[in-house]
Amino acid sequence: MIPQVEAFDGKQAIARMDVKQLEGIVSRALADCVTVTEWQTILMGGLDSSPFAGGVYKLDGQAVNAANLTRDWRVVVKILRSPEGLTMPDGTTITRDMAEEQNNFGYWQREALAAQSDLFDDLPPGLRVPQCFGITCVSDTECWLWQEHLPADKDWTWNDYYATAYRLGQWQAAHQKLSLHSWLSENWLASWVHGPLTGIFGLVEGMNGYQHPLLTAYFAPEELVALRQLWAKRQSYLERLAQLPQTLCHLDAHRGNLSWQGDDLAMLDWAFVGAGALGEELAAFIGASLLLDYVPLADAEQLEQVAFDGYLAGSRAAGWAGDEAIIWEAYRCVMPLRYALMSLASMLRTAVDPTHATEWEQKTGKPLTEILAHRAGLVRFYLSRLPYGEELV
Repeated sequence: MIPQVEAFDGKQAIARMDVKQLEGIVSRALADCVTVTEWQTILMGGLDSSPFAGGVYKLDGQAVNAANLTRDWRVVVKILRSPEGLTMPDGTTITRDMAEEQNNFGYWQREALAAQSDLFDDLPPGLRVPQCFGITCVSDTECWLWQEHLPADKDWTWNDYYATAYRLGQWQAAHQKLSLHSWLSENWLASWVHGPLTGIFGLVEGMNGYQHPLLTAYFAPEELVALRQLWAKRQSYLERLAQLPQTLCHLDAHRGNLSWQGDDLAMLDWAFVGAGALGEELAAFIGASLLLDYVPLADAEQLEQVAFDGYLAGSRAAGWAGDEAIIWEAYRCVMPLRYALMSLASMLRTAVDPTHATEWEQKTGKPLTEILAHRAGLVRFYLSRLPYGEELV
């Protein structure tokens, strides 16, 4: 169900880079002209974020400046790679033209272009992005984004979740005049649904996946009917979302892409940035934070309430005087469609791909039955957030 591609060794690629090029990056990071004397590379993650990801790496070491003083340094590099040549689940091979479609949900150069642009010049006080130290263009299908390394984040309290949502609402309510940058995503959710998700659910329906014993063991018949109806009605939700007030959104602002740095909230991974409905960001903030286990499922409703209170307060502080039901509607249009269906597909994948099941157990340290029960609970929560007036069956 997931495309297979040739493995990419980012550490080896970094080891082969010209040290003079690295010295330029380090000199900008230190604001001091230096010669790098030693360094090491550590994988931070990102290889499982997409089939064509190159990974995120921390480089640190020592350097010597013109005064012969030793300077410690640390930077982060994110390797961005084109999906050209990738074969999707439905058999479609991504061409050069498809890979270079700038408005596509996963345009591979978007984050590098955003880092070099004026897009973040008017972020509200207390909201920031990592400093960019440069872009290395390795080829026409690969570039490296060099950024500052951020110290480890603290453990979040509910006050931190509230403050984060407040700043998101303050920023997005004040930013309803969208930038003219051609590479910003447009109709992100629609692009995702009509692209990869359609390919995946074509396979699910082709194998009569809704009746698969694995799913019938974790879901009641009416729940599987509701999930099938959700997919069948996907276009109506997308159309409703497009009619709501639009603003500039990060579109993946979950706990893992947010970091408190003192009194500032840093936002990372801007690969999806573009137009979205006011309130749409809350689906990722809540949905993905639960999916990635930053917040336990038992606290889902509390997270939701804290997030909405903060987002609405921030929106009001920015001068937005609209009906708060608009924010709820955007959230409800996005949450089930974006997270319930993919969570269902991930469960089914363990039945058709035993390797995936084994890797999931190794990654979490939990037995597969516990993993699947938790994922089924998430699906129920996401599905319960259907737009007002929608029935499960």
